[in-house]
Amino acid sequence: MRDQAPDIPGAGAVVAWFGYWPTFHDAEVTSIFLDRSGPSRVVVRTWHTTPQLGGQVYFVPTKHAIVTFRMEEFIEPSNEESNPRIENFNLQNVLSCALVKKTPDGYKLVLDGIYGVDAMFHIARMSVELVPGFPADNQYANKLTK
Repeated sequence: MRDQAPDIPGAGAVVAWFGYWPTFHDAEVTSIFLDRSGPSRVVVRTWHTTPQLGGQVYFVPTKHAIVTFRMEEFIEPSNEESNPRIENFNLQNVLSCALVKKTPDGYKLVLDGIYGVDAMFHIARMSVELVPGFPADNQYANKLTK
């Protein structure tokens, strides 16, 4: 089952690239930049997983991309919401999923970690940007593109 694309600027480009809104399962958070007075961002390396089996990789990944969640104006969560948090950021930050949820005051971005980072942000406005390919420092790019 695929997640429904959030109603935020840039989501259409993500859907156009992958053909659906990804869950970000097994994606890797490469950086989190927080700025209290300007845009903040979470950068995620992700891909489409095909049903093909191949080589050293169990399922063959394609459509590699860098997805950047841009966040503006952090807000206090309502009483029933969990507090914002960032935990366990390390050298590899693998996600179970990344969820964007509309709230009465804006949005909630949840990074549900498998290994490494686990986070939640409450923001007034957000958008997403997709850049096809690998990050410049990706150690797996050569292995996966051969």
